[in-house]
Amino acid sequence: MPKIAENIEIKTNNEKIYNILTDGKQTVEWNPIVNDITPLEENKYLLKSTIGDMTVNKIEKVKDIYVKWRMEQSDLHSMGYILEEKLPISKVELWIEFEDKKFKKKYKEAADLTLKGLKKYIEFIEAGGNIQEYDKL
Repeated sequence: MPKIAENIEIKTNNEKIYNILTDGKQTVEWNPIVNDITPLEENKYLLKSTIGDMTVNKIEKVKDIYVKWRMEQSDLHSMGYILEEKLPISKVELWIEFEDKKFKKKYKEAADLTLKGLKKYIEFIEAGGNIQEYDKL
């Protein structure tokens, strides 16, 4: 199964990143490829994005270190974040597993946009910004 991984460094701690990543409601606020999230049940969401609609299940997480989701009804099989803290910076790796190799470029671009959106959002918060005034675009 094809897999890609992208990395970014963010000036914050793993706890802040982890809390944002595991709060499905916040995802729409910061992630530029996510248009809407509808909770279906605990830890299960219908996600509408620029790369397609899918059902997302949280299936594995380790506080402040790792989050992994499995997708249904999508070419995406799974995705996850690995957090490595070396204060004052955290390294964030986003990896994606998918079925069809022809989508590799599209998923790589989506991963890059997602990580840049996460960094921009966290830096806005860290600078004292009001999240109600945040513009993800």
